Amino acid sequence: MRSRLSLRVLLTVVLLAGLALVGQAARAARPAPFGDEVVAQTRRTDADALRVGAGGGVEAYDARSGAVAWSYRRSGHRALRLVPVGATTVARWDDGELTGMEPEPAVVRWHRYVPGVGARTPLTLVPLGAGETFLALTRDVVMTYNTDDGTLRTSTLPPVGCSFRDQGPAGPLHLGAWVLARRDCADGAGGTELEGYSLDGRRWQQPTVAPVRLAARPDGDADVLVVPRREPYAVDPATGRPAKECVCAAR
Repeated sequence: MRSRLSLRVLLTVVLLAGLALVGQAARAARPAPFGDEVVAQTRRTDADALRVGAGGGVEAYDARSGAVAWSYRRSGHRALRLVPVGATTVARWDDGELTGMEPEPAVVRWHRYVPGVGARTPLTLVPLGAGETFLALTRDVVMTYNTDDGTLRTSTLPPVGCSFRDQGPAGPLHLGAWVLARRDCADGAGGTELEGYSLDGRRWQQPTVAPVRLAARPDGDADVLVVPRREPYAVDPATGRPAKECVCAAR
């Protein structure tokens, strides 16, 4: 009786172990989400920086020695650039994917997708304030995100027939916790406006003659040069009003 019980216990242990091995194999064979492939190096290296590698993936490495600790790739896609946002680094990929990661531990924290973005699509990607949030701007949409988990905070679309100026001298201007954007509209759809964005999305809109240049001033205001003006005028990024008319705006 005791021998039969021992045999039954032994068979149960073997069966459970076999099921565990099958489960591990199934998990290992399961395709990674988003085409992720995180590869750790055989030699232990502490990483404190990230860079785009020669193959288009992201490499975590030791800034002093240059030794690679781990690499991250997405099958069929290339990382175009990395943007530091606080303690997180946001990678922009050629298919509009954004990934948030840190050098340690070797894991991608979140994935987000910016619609309508390809390898050659202009995309403004900047931290806001101290980096708790960041902003992404294309000609078709302005979005703000929480840096910690990549959750979408706000999304602003231009009216039908309008678009944001996404590059050039009159393209988006980043001023600390603010981003100024020019919005153009086709005939009959509306005029040109200058808009101000913070972590809470669009905060103001001001009609303007089409500015031909936006530039940062040393005092934190924005220089706006328009035609037919010959000299730029200063704009408070928190209100959109001429800076000399606003003495109490908080930045």
